[in-house]
Amino acid sequence: MKKLIILLSLLPLLITAQEITLDSCISAAKQNWPAFKKQLTITSQRQLINETLNKNYLPKMNLSGQATYQSEVVTFPEVPTMPGFFPEIPQDNYSVEIGINQIIWDGGAVKSAKEVQYAANDIEAQKLNVETYGLIGKINQLYSNYLYLNKSKSILQVSENELEKNLNTLNSAYENGTLLKSDLDNIKAEKLKLQKELIVVESSRLNVIHSLNLITGLNLDTNYRFAEPIIQPAKGGVRPELALMDAQVNYTNSTISKFKTNRMPKFSAFGRAGYGRPGYDFLNTDLHGYYMVGARFTWEIFDWNLFKKQKEQVTLQQQIIRDSKATLEKQISLEESQYLFEIAQLKKQIEIDKEIVTLKKSVYKSAESQMNNGSITSTEYLKLFNEWKRAKLTAEIDKLKLITAQLNYHHTAAGGY
Repeated sequence: MKKLIILLSLLPLLITAQEITLDSCISAAKQNWPAFKKQLTITSQRQLINETLNKNYLPKMNLSGQATYQSEVVTFPEVPTMPGFFPEIPQDNYSVEIGINQIIWDGGAVKSAKEVQYAANDIEAQKLNVETYGLIGKINQLYSNYLYLNKSKSILQVSENELEKNLNTLNSAYENGTLLKSDLDNIKAEKLKLQKELIVVESSRLNVIHSLNLITGLNLDTNYRFAEPIIQPAKGGVRPELALMDAQVNYTNSTISKFKTNRMPKFSAFGRAGYGRPGYDFLNTDLHGYYMVGARFTWEIFDWNLFKKQKEQVTLQQQIIRDSKATLEKQISLEESQYLFEIAQLKKQIEIDKEIVTLKKSVYKSAESQMNNGSITSTEYLKLFNEWKRAKLTAEIDKLKLITAQLNYHHTAAGGY
């Protein structure tokens, strides 16, 4: 008794565990699909960009050394009254030097280089969002297809049960001689056709489940109950394709800024110390230490209109991007209006579907009694039976079409689920 109570208490949890939602599929895909995992790499890359370019602000040091032999050197004439006044310059020279260079002001070169690489990093992030957006759309489609297949299977099973129930009655009528064998065989053939349709539907369900498992990394099967998605009002988010184009424009702007820094004046301090011969005093032929410190200034005062041409080229790229963005915005607006029209139309159709199903069922039930009484043939009965079945399928298809249209509108307008 105690075990039974525990089992009953766990039953709701077991039932809940077999339910899957669209949101849970999307969340699982974000953990499983390789494209989603690139976000961490892109974030890490941004940090590396900052750390790498900041190194340019640190002093640069280099060590060099050389040994040379010259075929000729400077010679000085002998002074008769002062022999050895001028030293004899050696033909072999040796030096080891260390140099240091420190940027004082680089004209904004490092800052603009950061902006360019940050902008390039943002483009990669937006490309990932576009890829993610497409994948979510694929999940929406697969999920909607599975809901449709589930409903189709349910209707086909109900229809098969209806025929099975009628076959039991008709078998008795045939045995009593009030029904032709051809009428009975006709009903049996229709039941086999339903079973054939069920095989196709079940195969399609397995195919959709397989695709969802690949994308989400889940281990779903046909025993899971797929909950109908709750459609939230679209929040008017930015489509990732538009955000990508904005990122591309931002990249071109940062490129122009970088080109501009090439013409800015640059200041630096430097120093060099060494040991060898000769040093800066070439008359000192002994190995000795020496050094030099100073400041450097450079400014490209004329670039033959290079910056102007670079800016014109980038400006043309910006215009191409803006034109593409304007085209896409119109396409999105058109898609949104089409989905809204479809949603309104389907809502009206669903109301009519309810009446049609009720009427078709009434006609079918009447035909069922008439066939049992021998008033109509099995062909006439099956015609009305199939009309009722089609009416139910159409009604359910329209409901799922509405869900799909709402998902598509939300996906299009909100730029996501």
